[in-house]
Amino acid sequence: PLVYPAGFLYIFAMFKWLTNGGENLLLGQYIFCGIYVFQAAIVFAIYNLVMREEQMTVMQLQKREVNDSLASSHKVWMWRITMLLTCMSKRIHSIYVLRLFNDGLCMSLFYISALLFARSHWRIGCVFFSLAVSVKMNILLFAPGLLLLLLQSSGNVAEVVVCLGICATTQLILGAPFLISHPISYLRKAFEFDRVFFFKWTVNWKFLPEHVFVTKSLSLLLLSLHLICLGLFARKLIQESCYNQRTKYILIGRKLSPMYVVQTLYLSNFIGIAFARTLHYQFYSWYFHSIPFMLSLTIAPFSLRVLLLFMIEYAFNIFPATPWSSFILQLSHFVILLLLWYSSVPKVVSSQTILKTE
Repeated sequence: PLVYPAGFLYIFAMFKWLTNGGENLLLGQYIFCGIYVFQAAIVFAIYNLVMREEQMTVMQLQKREVNDSLASSHKVWMWRITMLLTCMSKRIHSIYVLRLFNDGLCMSLFYISALLFARSHWRIGCVFFSLAVSVKMNILLFAPGLLLLLLQSSGNVAEVVVCLGICATTQLILGAPFLISHPISYLRKAFEFDRVFFFKWTVNWKFLPEHVFVTKSLSLLLLSLHLICLGLFARKLIQESCYNQRTKYILIGRKLSPMYVVQTLYLSNFIGIAFARTLHYQFYSWYFHSIPFMLSLTIAPFSLRVLLLFMIEYAFNIFPATPWSSFILQLSHFVILLLLWYSSVPKVVSSQTILKTE
């Protein structure tokens, strides 16, 4: 049975053909190296877009004085340092270039969609988002954030329905050969939400006894905490993201700021990571490139941000995982969640364009 969605099969069948049935591994590594470099360029484009938006906001709200120029220059350099941090993971290099996992490919497609969303190209962004889901369903962790963004950016419910329909249609087209012949088997295995994980591969819960790790109770507890945390942060985003008290919370019909769009998507995914049933080593690619971005928007000093990044990197480079490495990883996750909770929400409306409502 196919254990991944249809997009995975099509893409890796092409890779198999290009590498002579998988015999030419060096060519395969070159292909994935190219994917890695391409994704880095997309991630940099997202960071640059947010940086330019922030500079424009500062220019609009402040006078061009020497002190303000110095402050703006400092912010630019902090963003550049943050971008540099996204290239410094040994484990990420291994995941993309040595291991050839599909996780990196699906994240590349997601970052394309995130860049399109940040530029307010919602419909084409939904196509790439759904393509990413078709490679691996972990992209669904971004879905709650995307739904909130669609509700806020659209001026009416019809546009939200259209975007969701694009996501669904893309899945139906890609999965058509399997949905026609074996619909139940395809849906159950390609989107297997009740998959049983092995304790020996977990990176984040090794400090728990194995008999606790495999219990249904732990799964239900983590799912409950995940949903509660999503609800709390959604409420925080909705209430604090308005640029004045008289603005509508949803169906705003205005261009959202790139920083708000990207932060909402990254936050939605990170909440799922923090309460994940398990994390394997390749899952690091799901959120590594977003950590520096999220930390840059918190009140944490730069030294603490670097320390948290180092702690996560340390945990993912310990093989096999130990109770201590798992504890460090989860501690880092929950500290970041607390920092995000006590940080302000980025301005929701873009500085470049404000569309008229009703």
